[in-house]
Amino acid sequence: MTDDRDGRSDYSVDEILAEYGSGKYKDKPKVVAFPEQAAARSKPKKEIDLPGPDGLPPAEETAPAPEEDGLPRPPAPIPTPPRAEEQEPMPEIVPQGVRRTIGARLSALMRKADHFADHMYDEAEPSEEVKKAERYMPGVDREEEPAGDAPRRVKKRAPKPEELPPDVSPADLAARWRKGLVSQGRRVLIGGLLAAVILLISLELPFLRWAEWAWAVSGGALPALQLRSLILTILLAVEGALCYEVPANAIRKALSRKPCPEMLAALAWLFTLVDGLTAGRLEDRGNCLPCAAVTAVGLVCALWGVHAQQAAGRVSAKAAAQARTPYVVTLDENKWNSRPAYAKRSDFPTGFGSQLQADTGPDRAYRIAAPLLMLGSLLCALLASFGRGAPERFPWAASCCFTAAAAWSALLVYGLPYRRLADRLDKLGAALAGWPGVLRCGPAGIIMTDGDLFPTGAVTVSQVNVFGGAATEKVVAYTATLLRALDCGLTRPFHDLLRAQGAIYREVSGVVPHEGGVSGIIRNQEVLVGTADFMRMMDVELKPGHSVRSAVYCAIDGQLAGLFPLRYTLNPAVSPSLSALIREDVSPVLATRDPVIVPAMLEQKFKLPVDKLEFPAVERRMELSDKDQDHDSTAVAVLAREGVSAYCDAVLGGRRLRLAARWGLLFALAGAVAGLVVTFYLTAIGAFASLTTVNFLIFMAAWLVPELVIANWADRF
Repeated sequence: MTDDRDGRSDYSVDEILAEYGSGKYKDKPKVVAFPEQAAARSKPKKEIDLPGPDGLPPAEETAPAPEEDGLPRPPAPIPTPPRAEEQEPMPEIVPQGVRRTIGARLSALMRKADHFADHMYDEAEPSEEVKKAERYMPGVDREEEPAGDAPRRVKKRAPKPEELPPDVSPADLAARWRKGLVSQGRRVLIGGLLAAVILLISLELPFLRWAEWAWAVSGGALPALQLRSLILTILLAVEGALCYEVPANAIRKALSRKPCPEMLAALAWLFTLVDGLTAGRLEDRGNCLPCAAVTAVGLVCALWGVHAQQAAGRVSAKAAAQARTPYVVTLDENKWNSRPAYAKRSDFPTGFGSQLQADTGPDRAYRIAAPLLMLGSLLCALLASFGRGAPERFPWAASCCFTAAAAWSALLVYGLPYRRLADRLDKLGAALAGWPGVLRCGPAGIIMTDGDLFPTGAVTVSQVNVFGGAATEKVVAYTATLLRALDCGLTRPFHDLLRAQGAIYREVSGVVPHEGGVSGIIRNQEVLVGTADFMRMMDVELKPGHSVRSAVYCAIDGQLAGLFPLRYTLNPAVSPSLSALIREDVSPVLATRDPVIVPAMLEQKFKLPVDKLEFPAVERRMELSDKDQDHDSTAVAVLAREGVSAYCDAVLGGRRLRLAARWGLLFALAGAVAGLVVTFYLTAIGAFASLTTVNFLIFMAAWLVPELVIANWADRF
């Protein structure tokens, strides 16, 4: 291509490449564009033409075209040079082949590396607002968002009793259970003494000369064994009369088709009476007396369990009746961090009386276990007597089998630990809401508000400082108004201060809670109330010497107007209560509204283990402490007093009672089954010498020891 070919001297790159056979590179630029640049280039550019003076679109600028053969040509438009940002890079001219491909890729990689190096530090330097928030605002905990493919947590509800008793007010229920409670306790003591007498008669003591006494009474016609058996039978009948609640409850539950552990104790008592009356008919019995002492101790333990449960119910009802509007503790599902959490609200305890009268977990378990144990005891007695060809052994075998199956701890499983916990909670003004409430207790969080950590009277305003010439009444009124709108623990002390200053609340709008404070509009003035860090965050200038940690500040239109130093008094029971909660896998969640109560303040001033506490964001804390939020319908406990001590002890006590009842029930059933197996074997082989009163007592007492240990552990936390 030469300049004298067509009289032109300027040729474009595309024309040159087309001339030499490389025109296919026209649509393949070697400068690789980034995706956003390619998208921008692919969009058609809109050209906006402004109208001319006559209202028509402006005509394109033209240049006179060169004449050819003496004829004028129409003017050709002069191309407008593109702007700098619209100019596309000129494609590189590289030889065709492998080098061209490698060079293009290396060029693209180099451009991407340069782009990354230019922008790698764009977000490294945080903004000024982020720096201020990190410096002045307290750190908060965020809830874990469940994964998209994670299974949803199914809401668990406590099983309701089949027949819920009618609801009775706590005061009436306490008065009902009080009747006969004292006499019942006395009968437990008298029954224990009588059981000791029966045991004394059953032992082979040298100073008890039964053979001589029998000869003196009957002239040798009545053997000593038969005389002792007759005396034991009479005393056992008296024991049953003293513990009449046990057979009476057995008959009542049998008529209502609800098997219970009292049935086993009542049947053991009846068969032992029959065995005592027929003891002289067994010639090979030797000196084996009826197991009257073991049965008598079982009756006393059963009456003790009934008495303990009734006394605990009365104490709980009396504690719940101390306040007209107590606090109701519930366990709400998915409350915080996808876990259930305990919460309390001020409300009348509806259904509390029904829950106290409801059947317990051990009662429900014995609805299945009692029929099986009764059937097993009857079959074992039949096999050991009729099955061995000795039907005369049936009363003795039935007495031993039913006595072993009626474990001594059967009725102490729930009543004994419940009584100990009820007495402890009564001193704190708390009460457990029966077995339905206890069944709700488990590993969860616990929502704690301002009133839990610092109840009424624990926070006081030490003094009032006013700045900028503002009126004291105005500053106090503005501060008290915003704190009342925030509904935090400072509402009451500032209400008292407001009345002392003779001020009144003002109308406020646009109330917005923040981390460490609250803002609002009062009389077209922006009012800020919060901590010193909150004031710095909002660019309110604090002069040297005006920075107080435990204080509330008030700023009006960006100027500091008031300073209120506060005095917080922490109850000594708060730290042990929080430690006990953490040990029992109950996570405290601080849903505080007081802007001063933050983890840093609790750690520095009161040395609390804040690293184990949850502190949600301010919006979440407002939701968790909202008085109008929904709660579960089943009450866990009722509190008649404020403070964290009663709250924590009620929650932990419910958990301990639930575990104590389950472990106690496990040992009671295991002891009943083991005793039934052992007595069946001994009665089947006719081992009268092995199944003595002393051996039987040792075996039954061994299975009672775990229950006593568990009951003593239930209230130690």
